[in-house]
Amino acid sequence: MRVVILYNTSWYVYLLRRNLITTLREAGCEVFVMAPRDNYTERLLELGVRHISIPLEPGSKNPVTEIRSFLAIRRTLKLLRPDAVLSFTIKCNLYAGLCRRSLPFVQVANISGLGSAFEREGLMRTIARALYKRALKRTDHIFFQNSEDLRSCSRAGLVAGERSRVIPGSGVDLFAFQPTIRKAGRPRTFLMFGRLLPQKGYDLYLAAAQRLRAELGDTVACWVLGSADQERRESLDLLERIKTAHELGTVRYLLSSDDVRPFLDQSDIVVLPSTYNEGVPRSLLEAMASGKAIITTDWKGCRETVAHGRNGYLIPPHDKDSLYRSMLHMATCSESELASCARESRKRSEDLFDERIVLGAYHTALSLPLSPGSGHTDMRPTGTDA
Repeated sequence: MRVVILYNTSWYVYLLRRNLITTLREAGCEVFVMAPRDNYTERLLELGVRHISIPLEPGSKNPVTEIRSFLAIRRTLKLLRPDAVLSFTIKCNLYAGLCRRSLPFVQVANISGLGSAFEREGLMRTIARALYKRALKRTDHIFFQNSEDLRSCSRAGLVAGERSRVIPGSGVDLFAFQPTIRKAGRPRTFLMFGRLLPQKGYDLYLAAAQRLRAELGDTVACWVLGSADQERRESLDLLERIKTAHELGTVRYLLSSDDVRPFLDQSDIVVLPSTYNEGVPRSLLEAMASGKAIITTDWKGCRETVAHGRNGYLIPPHDKDSLYRSMLHMATCSESELASCARESRKRSEDLFDERIVLGAYHTALSLPLSPGSGHTDMRPTGTDA
């Protein structure tokens, strides 16, 4: 079987779909990755895939640019004649879906969040909905990463229920992410990591960290790990605020890394007060598997990761006081309560978010076997895309 993975970045494919590529190749598939070339392209080639660079700009809204991207994707798919196309991100789902209307392949669309185009009323939302409805009309399988997005799309008539299902986000590799034993006497360490976007709640975290450090001093530490999106002004401005907080000693800013596990190993509580329109944040999945307590928003995609009071706490959106109180509690609670949260997070990740559930969904959609024990990596690098 010839399978195409269509993404808007090569690095995202490598960091988040590496195990999917491995299991597809183990099942005898010839795997192509269609994505813009970047620093991760060579690493993809080392996995045994064929890479085809396409002109796709994730942040572009220029009609001429988008028509060019669509035509390039359609031309490439027509030449490749794949048996299946696995599409990710809104643009790739749209363009693959439009191609599916005239090209004979099985499409599996992964909707990891509805994006900014669906957030606000107006012409952009109307256009996005109309395009999604048309593009997904003939899509064979549609995977949603949280149930609320599925309900929203179903109510709007964008998707058919019999072709749609919810999968547990991107899942998490339970072999690569493992709990570690907390070192006695170490400051209670909070970590927030991922793309530096204001919607993720970084400003709330900075404010809470300032109050916490003022009250508890060096008995707590607050870390930020991530990099700015160079194409977003608001992300660059946020980076400057984080650097200022670092200089003041409020937080410790850590440069982005392909492997977040060493930082998770040294932290105790992962914080994500997000209201970003996404599926299930990757950072929370990795934190749970690593046995960390979680503080996050009672918000779609985020709330699925926390059993309130058992492995962490849910706070109302945009509520800086609730965030501070939750962080203060986790900073001062007993070691036994912290350890209990850690165990519950790991159990929750094993029960609900094992990546093999996601891999199985793809293999079932393509009528391919999934070998027992396949798909795990001993040392899997991971991104900081939250």
